[in-house]
Formats: sequence, structure tokens, C-alpha cells
Amino acid sequence: MNRQMLKAIAQEARKELARRSMAEFTLYTDERYQMNWHHRLICEYLDKWINKDVKRLMVFTAPRHGKSELVSRKLPAYIFGRNPDTSIISASYSADLASRMNRDVQSIMDEYRYIELFPESRLYGKNLKDANGKFLRNSDIFEIVNHRGVYRSAGVGGGITGMGGEYIIIDDPVKNREEANSEVYREKLWDWYTSTLYTRLEKDGCILVTL
Repeated sequence: MNRQMLKAIAQEARKELARRSMAEFTLYTDERYQMNWHHRLICEYLDKWINKDVKRLMVFTAPRHGKSELVSRKLPAYIFGRNPDTSIISASYSADLASRMNRDVQSIMDEYRYIELFPESRLYGKNLKDANGKFLRNSDIFEIVNHRGVYRSAGVGGGITGMGGEYIIIDDPVKNREEANSEVYREKLWDWYTSTLYTRLEKDGCILVTL
């Protein structure tokens, strides 16, 4: 077996690992990513959450330690790669931030490395216009072409109508210390969670919160 064949086999093995592991997916689709021990630990728990071995998960880290990069950007893309028929609702403290995360997820799914791994999980757009019918794609919601998969982003306190979520992600629901110390804000947040967001959770669904 020559060196070229060995290299090809190694590359295919790396792809297969990236389809099975959140950490390996992150490293495969983002060559600049620097994986520290705590990132790998978070990814291990995210794998359990995706597989529903853990259905309620909370991730706590100091600011600027990469939790949003993993949880709000890379995780939804990875979930859709594994299951293009699932539904995800992702919420952040503001609608603008939620929309920005939405666009970042789309950017990952448009990259050629992602398409190599998960060719079935495609988004409507310039790289795929021959779909049977036009599928939604904007900064609030997008759908997986020729599948039932849908992603909905929203700011905390905003309305979420018309869909449920098998996976619900709440990333940084509190903007700053002032809001965290405010009893009024905390009650408002809890009321939104119980009366709006939680009611959208599908049967056997999972919730993830980061702070």
C-alpha cells in the first residue's frame, strides 16, 4: 500500500470521526480552532446531550472561554449534519445576537468541509438553487432542503410561534451584571421561559443553557 493510499484512508477515517464526535467535527471544519482541555470536556457533554443521554445540560464558563462558539455556532450545524430532520430553537439575550448566531451557523453549513461530511444537510441559496421548491432562509429561521429540519432563533422575551424544538439552546440569557442582579429581570426571564420557550419543547426534547 503506497503513501497516497494511506493518506486517503487516514483522511476518510478523520471524516468518519468528525461525523461521530463534536470535538472532531469542530477540528475538522475549523482548521484554526485551538482545542483546549475544557473545550474537549464541553464537547463530551454536548455529545451526550445530542444523543439524549443527558436531556438537561448547563454550561458555565468565564467570559471569552469559547462556550458560545461551540454551543451556538458549531453545535446546531453538527446536529443538523447528524439529523437533517430535527428542529432547533436557539435563544440569546437579544434578537440581534440570536440573528448573528443564526448567520454563523449558516456560514458553517455552507463551507465545503461541512458539505463533505454531511452532503444531505444543505441550505437553499447560491450553492443550491435546484431544490424542489424554495426553502426558508433568513436571519430568523432556516430550513434544511428536502428535509423537515428547521432552525429558529429568537431574543429572550421574544415570541416563538409556529414550531416546536427537539433541541432548545439558551445561550447567555442575561446580558450583564445589572440584569443578573435585577429581581424584576430574573422574574421576567423565568416567566418567558416557562410560558413561552418551554412550551415549545417537543416530547423527548432536550434543553441546554449556558451562562
